[in-house]
Amino acid sequence: MYYIKRITLLMACFSLLFTIVTINKTYAKYKTDISGESNLNVARWRILVNNQDIRNNSDTKAIITPTLMENENIKEGVIAPTSVGYFDIIIDCSAADVSFSYEIGTAVNATSSVNDIVVTGYSIDNGEIIAIDNDSVISNNVYNRDNVSTITLRVYIKWDDSDTASMNNEADTAATKAENSLAKLDVSLSFKQIA
Repeated sequence: MYYIKRITLLMACFSLLFTIVTINKTYAKYKTDISGESNLNVARWRILVNNQDIRNNSDTKAIITPTLMENENIKEGVIAPTSVGYFDIIIDCSAADVSFSYEIGTAVNATSSVNDIVVTGYSIDNGEIIAIDNDSVISNNVYNRDNVSTITLRVYIKWDDSDTASMNNEADTAATKAENSLAKLDVSLSFKQIA
């Protein structure tokens, strides 16, 4: 019996010693310290709209000169009832490393002599003309994976002289008689990074 107690005590001590050594090695595996430095490139966000940088402001208002088309009744470069024309918005995103969305809205300027300038449609990169309602916003997503460097939007406008137009013939005539009469259209552009 004395030997059994001694062997049990010796085995208990041996088990305790084995447990301490095993725990010490296990703890050491998870205590290793590592330090290092990581260098990451920051994505560029440089978009030019008609050569104007938008980095200082994600919403941009631009002065855009439309091209007014000549027809048999209207001289080129002037606007009159039923005139049609277009203006181009060139988005240079070659220095943008992130995907983004854009929105383009239009509204007749409060000081415009003509209230019936309407947007009738737009095309992207000389593609098919997409008809829109006057108060619609033109929007699209541009994904970095598509490697797009420049987008040319052509927005089509006209002087609405239909029966539903807000100006009648007398108002049309008054707009053409006023000194320094200008038809003005506000164009707002908004850009947002896609996360």
